[in-house]
Amino acid sequence: PPSPPPVYSIVYNSRGCPEVFIPPPAVPPIPPSPYAEPPATPPDLPPRETAESCARRLFYQEKCVPQDASMTLASSIPFDEEVSYHYMGYFNFDNYQLDDAIRVFVERAPLIGENTAREKILSHLSKHLYETNSTLRTQLHSPDNIHTMVCALLMLNTDLHGGMVEKKMTFPQFEANLRSTDIAAVDKSLLKDLYNGIKYKPIILNNRPVEEQQPPKPAPKIEQYENMVHKRGPLVKKDFRLSSGKRPGIFKRGWKRYDVELRGSKLTFSKGGATVEVKCFHCLASRFMVHRHRHCVMILQCADERQFLLQARDDTDVQEWMHAINKVAAMFSALPMAAPVSNSRKFQPHSLPMSRTRCSLEEQLNNHMSQVDKLTQEYDSLIKEQNGSVSPSVDWYQRKNYLEREKEKFEEYAHLLTQLLYPETEAELKSPSLGRTAPNRMSYKRAVQKNVSPVNV
Repeated sequence: PPSPPPVYSIVYNSRGCPEVFIPPPAVPPIPPSPYAEPPATPPDLPPRETAESCARRLFYQEKCVPQDASMTLASSIPFDEEVSYHYMGYFNFDNYQLDDAIRVFVERAPLIGENTAREKILSHLSKHLYETNSTLRTQLHSPDNIHTMVCALLMLNTDLHGGMVEKKMTFPQFEANLRSTDIAAVDKSLLKDLYNGIKYKPIILNNRPVEEQQPPKPAPKIEQYENMVHKRGPLVKKDFRLSSGKRPGIFKRGWKRYDVELRGSKLTFSKGGATVEVKCFHCLASRFMVHRHRHCVMILQCADERQFLLQARDDTDVQEWMHAINKVAAMFSALPMAAPVSNSRKFQPHSLPMSRTRCSLEEQLNNHMSQVDKLTQEYDSLIKEQNGSVSPSVDWYQRKNYLEREKEKFEEYAHLLTQLLYPETEAELKSPSLGRTAPNRMSYKRAVQKNVSPVNV
């Protein structure tokens, strides 16, 4: 038979001219090859764990940790909720007191996460106690009341044994807190038993996950700081006092820039190839608050009564230098020696050794704290002596200024070593305000006449 006429169409190109368009012939599909490999079948997946087996594994902690059970109880996934229902079935709280039931539960499922997650974990406990413990069901009447009492006991446990509250909650206060709730009509003897149970047997809350429960870090040793570079940078230095207590000559009071390095217990000033070393034993760096022409200035008081003014780049740099110098002095300074013996009645301060201590950091901290107590007693007795006299003497002012300066120094030493050895605990001694005002130019004679204390001698 004759072939059908070709199917074509007339189209117009981009220039507007007509053209004839003939579609290509249809291509038949290629038949499958007999040598082609059959498609691969998906591997057989292991059967999914049932909720009952998962709950059993969580309760007996088979290849899991207690925090896994807490995460399951706090989850809102339907499968996890089913696992939680079977998990709570393993607890038998019949004839249990409420505080004892909480202790058993938090040992298996510690309270972790935010407050919403903890509340959901405790809601499982409250519902299970209402269903299984007939005594609590009779005393508290509803799962919501049991949940309220559980939260109240946990807050009481934190208040009594948390260590963050100075005034512990008493039983009348605990009872008053529950008056605005639905359990206000509960027997007072029950509340008293629960309060005493928490007071004399605290609930141990294991809130930290296993990966965060790392062994305590070893205490730092003083040997590792001997050759360490604690701080390095530029400073502008000025000689403020000589070892004799006098001001330097007028041509030696200028400000000069140095490259300063604090390595071990030595503070090295370098400029043009020349270096000057200052040992940091019994040094104290503090802020020089008032200066006419310069800012960010600190004063460095050495053991030999020398004083330097050091200017840093900004306030942060000043704080870093002060912290580094005082920490080095706290670590390496040995105990003061006895004052020189003389037949003169003039005040003689204690001799400060210029050698490294042989004590460990823990012993250094104990020595500094004992020095603070000793100096505080001496200062108090000195003030009591002045209350009975008419006018203070020059010797009294010298002794008073010395005790104030040494007490401030050892308080700062104890504070810094406490931060170094126990970074997670707050230091018992607060860091003193290391600020310095402008030096008082008043002489001792005028100070005695006006009954005021001259500051810088």
